[in-house]
Amino acid sequence: MRRAYSTIVAAGLAPLLIMGACLVLALTPSLVPAELSGLVRYGPFLLAGLGGAIAWWFNRGRAVFVMLLLLVCYWLLVGNGAGFSPDGLAFLRIATLYLIPLNLLILGFTAERGVLNPRGIARMLVLGLQLFVMLMLAGQPDVGSALYQMLDTRFMTGGGVLAVMPHPALILSVLAVVLLLIRHKPLETSFAAAIVAITVATVMGPGAIQYGYLAATGVVLAGLAQEAWRMAFVDDLTGLAGRRALGHAMAELGNQYAIAMLDVDHFKKFNDTYGHDVGDIVLKKVARELARVGGGGKAFRYGGEEFTVVFAGRSAQKAHEPLDALRKRIADNKIAVPEKNKTVSVTISVGLSERDDEETDPWGVLKQADKKLYEAKQSGRNRVSV
Repeated sequence: MRRAYSTIVAAGLAPLLIMGACLVLALTPSLVPAELSGLVRYGPFLLAGLGGAIAWWFNRGRAVFVMLLLLVCYWLLVGNGAGFSPDGLAFLRIATLYLIPLNLLILGFTAERGVLNPRGIARMLVLGLQLFVMLMLAGQPDVGSALYQMLDTRFMTGGGVLAVMPHPALILSVLAVVLLLIRHKPLETSFAAAIVAITVATVMGPGAIQYGYLAATGVVLAGLAQEAWRMAFVDDLTGLAGRRALGHAMAELGNQYAIAMLDVDHFKKFNDTYGHDVGDIVLKKVARELARVGGGGKAFRYGGEEFTVVFAGRSAQKAHEPLDALRKRIADNKIAVPEKNKTVSVTISVGLSERDDEETDPWGVLKQADKKLYEAKQSGRNRVSV
């Protein structure tokens, strides 16, 4: 169960699964029992509240902003419209098609600033100001009608999405989705998925709106889960799985495996000579090579300049070849030193051990690999010691 959850979250499959489930329910509402119809209608409120609370806990101000935005926009769509004329209500509902992609696009390209700080509070005030202006304009029937006509612009005739969506809103939504996906980050990807869900629901008609917002709040919640997973299991500098992920991988090993410990030779001297910024470049370069080590190996950052590679279902003999090939690739590649106008080369030393009858504990095998790493260092570095 844990492995399935990690796979779904790590691969970013949760938004697709949520959107697919909501689309199926929107197309076949009979699948939802009558007793649960209220849960579907009020589900976006529940998910937005839950997501906002989790985002607040993790100090993710952008996600709090998005959840509040989706909650208010959904309320404008499903509320009874008390106090607004039909024209004012129509303006509010069409304005959400612009408000959501525009805000999510801007948030996708702004840095995370938390919640209870001047910048986080300023974001909430901006959201409040936008909604206040919308509600004030909608309260004036003539103004609401004029704004509706302006926002409901069509550049060409056509059916399907061209007939339902205002064309500027459609262009804005497509542009926002493309740019957010290019960012290729969990939360930004969930923002893009939320825009897609609301756009599809709008095209399908009023009966699908609740499913669209259910999907939108669900995918942002999934994006939060993926970001939390990355914070816990992925090393921020190198992008490799971290020490916590290594612990989970070790717990799932079977009766045959090999474990390698490796580090960058003379890394402290390298840092002292060229600076920590260049040291970070070296670690990233080594990590990129480690990510494609081959031979069924999975790389982890153990700490500092040390890395671990786990070969599940492999012997040390089979793991040796890809590790030696890795060592040669790293030694052959030159690394440019910024502002020094020169290139340098780095090497790695590797210690490799496997499970046997004498040592069956994975952490014991790792300790043996660490001893072999020390032997490789003592033997001249830039080598694999088995």
